[in-house]
Amino acid sequence: MANIESQIVNFYESTLASLLASGSTSTTVATAPTTNGTTAINATSGSPIYLVIDPDNSSNREVVSVTTSSGTTLSAITRDLENRHGGSPPDHQIGTTIRLAVLAEHMADINDRVDTHAALSTHLTLIDEDDMASNSATQPPSQQSVKAYVDTQNAAQSTGVSLGLVIALS
Repeated sequence: MANIESQIVNFYESTLASLLASGSTSTTVATAPTTNGTTAINATSGSPIYLVIDPDNSSNREVVSVTTSSGTTLSAITRDLENRHGGSPPDHQIGTTIRLAVLAEHMADINDRVDTHAALSTHLTLIDEDDMASNSATQPPSQQSVKAYVDTQNAAQSTGVSLGLVIALS
């Protein structure tokens, strides 16, 4: 399970500006993937970009992961994610379409992040202490404990019992 946040942008499509040879792990594209048409997104190992090269050609189609990019330069490309080409991805020529599409890899990344969050929340332990005696800085009280504590404080205040509060009057 990986805790990564893959990037998804709407309607990104470009073409290869340089040859992506079979053994190559870097290339350039004609236009960079952007968030709003002007701000380029850059891939990192914790925030990759999944792309489909030659998406409309079933025999040459290739899904890749880009974990390092800057503008139109894509590097650290992991090739043939679907093992469609048996580990020997094809050459992709200049002008070949490259597209960001929602892929199974995006869904796996989202599911992994949800699973990680769910696993963290199962380790959360509520304290059930009506008097808040443990004074924990790391464990939250239950809703019932908070209500009981506030009710006790309010009852003490209405009977005139000192709560140790000092009120400065000016």
